[in-house]
Amino acid sequence: MKRVAVVALVLLASCATPAERIAGRLESAGVPTPQARCMGGKLASRLSYGQLEELNRVVKDSGGDRLTLNKLVRRLGNADPVIAARLVETGLTCALG
Repeated sequence: MKRVAVVALVLLASCATPAERIAGRLESAGVPTPQARCMGGKLASRLSYGQLEELNRVVKDSGGDRLTLNKLVRRLGNADPVIAARLVETGLTCALG
């Protein structure tokens, strides 16, 4: 029974949209859920596939540490300042909107 549940979860996870995957990664990095969900959809439409992969890499490289948005922006700024700028813009839009 557990095996069936695991397979079902894997299949459901593979159906997640880019926005949902981004939101999930941001949440796991420490961004509050409502803000992560708002940012997920906006970043999915504002970043290229390569930029989304870079964002994913930087979040994964956190080693399980909780990242604040500020820390995430600093790490992205070292990797790709355009992604960092879009992250700040999107974060502010979602926080204020």
